[in-house]
Amino acid sequence: MNGARWFQRREDYQPPATHADSPFRRFVVRCLKCESFKLRVIAQRDEDSGQTKVFLRCSKCGEREVLPLC
Repeated sequence: MNGARWFQRREDYQPPATHADSPFRRFVVRCLKCESFKLRVIAQRDEDSGQTKVFLRCSKCGEREVLPLC
């Protein structure tokens, strides 16, 4: 057995788990600014142009990211 592996923790072998507060349980989605898992999905539709925009907004720091739509 490799000597370095002997000192690894049991958590190192477990697959990464999402935080309990995350609304996206099957994905690891967090704010890159404050590392919070509390995000909201916001969809806006512009009736004049017919375009829909989707945003991810952090509830903790207010950072906003536009999600591209196909």
